[in-house]
Amino acid sequence: MSHTTDDFLPREYIEHRQDRRMHLAATALFIIVVAGLAVGFLLQRTSWTEIRNIRNEVSQRYMHAAAQVQTLDELEHQMDVVQKRAMLAAGLVDRLPRSVLLAEFINRMPEGLGLMEFELTTTIIEPTETDGARPANQPSRVQTATESGTAPIEPPRWNTAISLLGFAPTDVHVSAFLASLNDHPLLETVTLIFSEEVELNDVPVRQFSIRATIGPNADIRSMHLSDASALEAGQ
Repeated sequence: MSHTTDDFLPREYIEHRQDRRMHLAATALFIIVVAGLAVGFLLQRTSWTEIRNIRNEVSQRYMHAAAQVQTLDELEHQMDVVQKRAMLAAGLVDRLPRSVLLAEFINRMPEGLGLMEFELTTTIIEPTETDGARPANQPSRVQTATESGTAPIEPPRWNTAISLLGFAPTDVHVSAFLASLNDHPLLETVTLIFSEEVELNDVPVRQFSIRATIGPNADIRSMHLSDASALEAGQ
């Protein structure tokens, strides 16, 4: 009968060797688990570092963009102030001087025609809620004046009405004067109120009354610039 080698060893030695093998296996498994946890922790820490770097970069970009937005807001505010001042200054400029306007009428009078009365009446145009408002389909990064609850500042605008009372030798002179006024670029409507025969210093003449209107956008300077350009083109 054959026996294994272990049969000749003490039982305590065999059990001690088996315990030592189990301890070595457990230690190896423990080392593997700890190494895996360490590797996982290092990988996770690297991921956290990358996320933190990305967050810091995004924060810096946001701060830079916020500074640019603030600068742009300040520039827009300054431009708004300058624009309002320019509009108010433009509203204070008299675009229809009465002396120049009267000269325009006199220069278009036929020979023999005279004026007895020249009355100019202006009516201010009240601004409406839609004047100066931004269109609904136009994007805007900042609030407009209407959205912020403050009405936009606008230069004053007027409608101008002119009444003339004069005399002429005949109706032909009145018709010629009326046609000349109808061709004037500043006048919107020219209406003959009446034309009747009266005696002036015992001389029969035609007394007439004409009414004309001028729109709020009329500017006598633009007409003079147009005339100057036409003269330069003719030369």
